[in-house]
Amino acid sequence: MAYKINFDESIPDMIERLKQEHVQFKITLNKITKYNEENNINKAIETIHDMSQPIIKHAVEEEARLMRVIMHNAKEESADSIKIMQEHNWVVDFLKQKILTIKENIDKQQDGLDIQFQQKAQNEINEFVTNLKNHFEEEEQIVFPLALKADLR
Repeated sequence: MAYKINFDESIPDMIERLKQEHVQFKITLNKITKYNEENNINKAIETIHDMSQPIIKHAVEEEARLMRVIMHNAKEESADSIKIMQEHNWVVDFLKQKILTIKENIDKQQDGLDIQFQQKAQNEINEFVTNLKNHFEEEEQIVFPLALKADLR
């Protein structure tokens, strides 16, 4: 799916919007954690599925706009930002493949979920939530400030 990137939006305005999106995503991630704790794994998976398109669009925007300005104007300081942007690969992989595998495995076990299997699925979902929240923090502490600095050059 191709995403339309708005190249007219200023970098400072875009970063403010991306931060607001992080806030909304964290609210959704907290819901996923809650569903997981309630052993409502299907609802957790459904919620992850619902957030997958907005999160992928968000990542594409960060790469297309923020990394572009960083690579043009602050390349010598870009190593950490590049590493953080590369984390989008595991996010997309989880959203497009891993969660589907978890769902398929759950659907195969119609006669009641094996406790160990359910625990493994819940752990994988919790790990995704934790890693994504940490990723947002890294972006806000490292990528966003560098993009703002690079935008002024």
